[in-house]
Amino acid sequence: MRRLLVCVCVLLAFIAVMEARPKAAGDQKCKSGPVDLVFIIDGSRSVRPHEFETMRKFMIDIIHELDVGRDATRVGVVQYSSQVQNVFSLKDFTTHQQMVKAINEIIPLAQGTMTGLAIRYAMNVAFSTVEGARTNVPHVAVIVTDGRPQDRVAEVAAAARESGIEIYAVGVARADMTSLRAMASPPFEDHVFLVESFDLIHQFGLQFQDKLCKIDLCIESDHGCDHICESSPGSYQCLCLPGYTLNEDGKTCTAIDLCADGKHDCEQICISSPGSFTCDCNTGYTLNEDKRTCTMIDYCSFGNDSCEHECVSILNGFNCRCKEGYTLNEDKKTCTMIDYCSFGNDSCEHECVSVRNGFFCRCKEGYTLNEDKKTCTMIDYCSFGNDSCEHECVSVLNGFNCRCKEGYTLNEDKKTCTMIDYCTFGNHSCEHECVSVLNGFYCRCNEGYTLQEDGKTCQADNLCNVVEHGCEYQCVSTPGSYYCICPEGHLLQDDGKSCGSCRSSNIDLVLLIDGSKSVRPQNFELVKQFVNQVVDQLEVSGHGTRVGLVQYSSRVRTEFPLGMYKSKEEIKAAVMKVEYMEKGTMTGLALKHMVENSFSEAEGARALSRNVPRVGLVFTDGRSQDDITEWSKKAKEAGITMYAVGVGKAVEDELRQIASEPLDKHFFYTADFTAISQIAENLKLNVCAEESQGEIEVKNPCACESLVEFQQATMTTLNQLNQKLSAMTMRLEKLENQLLTRK
Repeated sequence: MRRLLVCVCVLLAFIAVMEARPKAAGDQKCKSGPVDLVFIIDGSRSVRPHEFETMRKFMIDIIHELDVGRDATRVGVVQYSSQVQNVFSLKDFTTHQQMVKAINEIIPLAQGTMTGLAIRYAMNVAFSTVEGARTNVPHVAVIVTDGRPQDRVAEVAAAARESGIEIYAVGVARADMTSLRAMASPPFEDHVFLVESFDLIHQFGLQFQDKLCKIDLCIESDHGCDHICESSPGSYQCLCLPGYTLNEDGKTCTAIDLCADGKHDCEQICISSPGSFTCDCNTGYTLNEDKRTCTMIDYCSFGNDSCEHECVSILNGFNCRCKEGYTLNEDKKTCTMIDYCSFGNDSCEHECVSVRNGFFCRCKEGYTLNEDKKTCTMIDYCSFGNDSCEHECVSVLNGFNCRCKEGYTLNEDKKTCTMIDYCTFGNHSCEHECVSVLNGFYCRCNEGYTLQEDGKTCQADNLCNVVEHGCEYQCVSTPGSYYCICPEGHLLQDDGKSCGSCRSSNIDLVLLIDGSKSVRPQNFELVKQFVNQVVDQLEVSGHGTRVGLVQYSSRVRTEFPLGMYKSKEEIKAAVMKVEYMEKGTMTGLALKHMVENSFSEAEGARALSRNVPRVGLVFTDGRSQDDITEWSKKAKEAGITMYAVGVGKAVEDELRQIASEPLDKHFFYTADFTAISQIAENLKLNVCAEESQGEIEVKNPCACESLVEFQQATMTTLNQLNQKLSAMTMRLEKLENQLLTRK
């Protein structure tokens, strides 16, 4: 016991390696009597320099926790690789400082791994009286290695243990567990440790923290346990032997009645015995290997039943049984088959099946037996009502098929029908729109166009020639509508018909352009050209009109804020560098960004007190993937005049929600860019009208050139976009027709 306490105290020093666990100022070193401790450390080439430093610190930290001295704990260090080096002996040093200095001066040998040689040296030399070992104190060796020994260790380690040396084996990373167990003293769970790396080597001493240098209350106190006392740090608990239960007093034990209901698991008979029980079976049964369940004795397995077909074991005997369709003869062993169908009176239309004591008629697969139990009728699967056919159900043998009415084709699900789309054949030649109907198709023109006599081509209606338009200057017809324009230097008034003079003025203009995947790269380049042509017509300066550009898709990106550029050239150069974002269409997120950021003074917007009009223009080609309601409303509440421009697949309801009132001046939509000039004209007029309330840099009372140029540039650019997109559409249709022809 004394030796164990001493060794345990040595291992307590390993806890000091845990740097993250600070010690209290009053902590004391473990004092359980003197011990001779020798570290046997692996200095082979496989131990890397930083790992050797960890091993060095490991030894120093342990030594600091020991009560070293001539009459206390003596420490020696041996390094080994292909040879053995005595770093210092048990007799050499008596102070921590001396030992630490010597350990810090160790130079790794960096050769092989001759662990057996090192153990033999420790046994014959390091623990000799000549080197300072004492005969009346425990001898403890701690071997630290990271690899498999290159020599034999089992025999020499056994000899060392036999000589009285208690060996602890600490393996790191690549160490061999078999070799560690061959070196260490038993029990192995207390003397063998394997850690993942040298950085974790300090952890192998943690499990000793609670039991080292503490009192074992089961030994030192009158615990009063009836059977077993189990010690724990600072406490103990009583346990009972198997077959007993601990009483409420926590100390005494009572034998468990293992044959009580629900506890013994015996299938038939339970026989109690002190602290245990056994199971038994009734007559005619035998106990199974699990010693719990019973199985009836199988007399048929004895092989003397003489049954022709089947032997059936019963309690204390057996019976013979015939297979289905057979009858047992008088000898109670042999069988004769009964063939009722051979009697010739079955009258079955398809098949007769003999069964025990009779027969029955059976129909072939896909047929059902009629009520007369003799004739057969093919099963009508359509009558079950679960065919799910959209048009017609046709019963066939063993199932059904769905069939479509004339002019329809059966879909891949083999149930639903789709009207044949004759327009997809690519030979309809409709100029605008092809409409499929049952067994054919017809051509239809877009709103504002009239179908010609050939039934394929369309011609636009000119409403300016047939209605009282009331335009003061000029009426411009569009498909299904018209609009008024004014001469250069004039603005269209609120009535949408009369013209008035305007002044040049300044605005803060932020353009939100759709950069989603549906726009496509080539069209995005056209949008950038359009933006630059618009900028060309503005009076851009720090005190004049300021322009900001924001691109959005699934996210929002400010390409440049209002206050960044002071000239057209800078803005145009920045626009051409804008990269296409692709992905989704988050218009609501873009509106939020515009309200909260783009029109802030931090990004160059002029203060509201200066009454400079704030104008936002949203350009999109598709439905927004998020909600626009909240931020469309907040934009208008913030005093921003909102214009909504939709092209192609843009959703008209969303555009109307974004646009300011009146909608006919702030909302614009075109499917094919043919009405783009109206967008430019109305946008110019409304901006001019709103600018007049803000800062005005008057050069000429009637100087509206910049506004008129803005209108003309917008019309020109959008017309160019329309022409290019029309050409692209024609090419795509040509490719589709070629693909259909190949099919």
